[in-house]
Amino acid sequence: MLMNKTAYLFTCHPLARFLAGGGLIAIAISSRSILMALLLSMLAACLIRFIDGNWLTTYRLTKLLGWFVAPILLLHGLFSPGQLLFPGTLLPLTREGMQHGIFLSVHLAAMFTAAMVMFRLLTQPEWLRAIVSLPLIGKRLLPFVWMIGPMHQLVGQRLRLIQRQYRLRKHWRMLPQLLLGACSQALAAARPVSQALWLRWPLQMEMSARHSYNGGTALLLSLALGFCGFGCMMLAWI
Repeated sequence: MLMNKTAYLFTCHPLARFLAGGGLIAIAISSRSILMALLLSMLAACLIRFIDGNWLTTYRLTKLLGWFVAPILLLHGLFSPGQLLFPGTLLPLTREGMQHGIFLSVHLAAMFTAAMVMFRLLTQPEWLRAIVSLPLIGKRLLPFVWMIGPMHQLVGQRLRLIQRQYRLRKHWRMLPQLLLGACSQALAAARPVSQALWLRWPLQMEMSARHSYNGGTALLLSLALGFCGFGCMMLAWI
């Protein structure tokens, strides 16, 4: 049932979905309240769960944001002037610094999750057609976009092999060699991928051209999404 609802969402017009995602990003950027940023983060996380069908992406996103949130809180808490939270101790955390750090952290989470929703609201062929339609640089960027998928797979396999090699020895002196080896293997993997891309280029262009949109069954939802997204952009502008 969830997959049917997700598929129904993608029958809407791509422009309506783009406006909805853009409106969510605009509100996240312009938010000046911790509560609003928290609500936007939770809404974006629920939308990611709705589109993906599981909480795995949200879980990984939470772990990733932790690496950004902790330094922001520490830096602002330790180096911002204001009232000390623990006077008489060696920990110079200030109330104003922590408040500002919390706001920046929640604001970053809202923008990051909104951007992830934005990229999920359009399918890969729709993003490709949007890139191709860009003036001057669109067609030049298309080969690099086509290479992302196979390069991600090949480089991921080789990085996992390097990771296993490091776990067998676990010596920090091997890290520079492993990093250089990873870079050289990534560059070596790009050559066959680019050659295969060149040989399959007409077929890939034909496949992307065959992708068609039929939004007659979701006209009302498309109008609602587009209107909400445009309204959010206007609110953010005001």
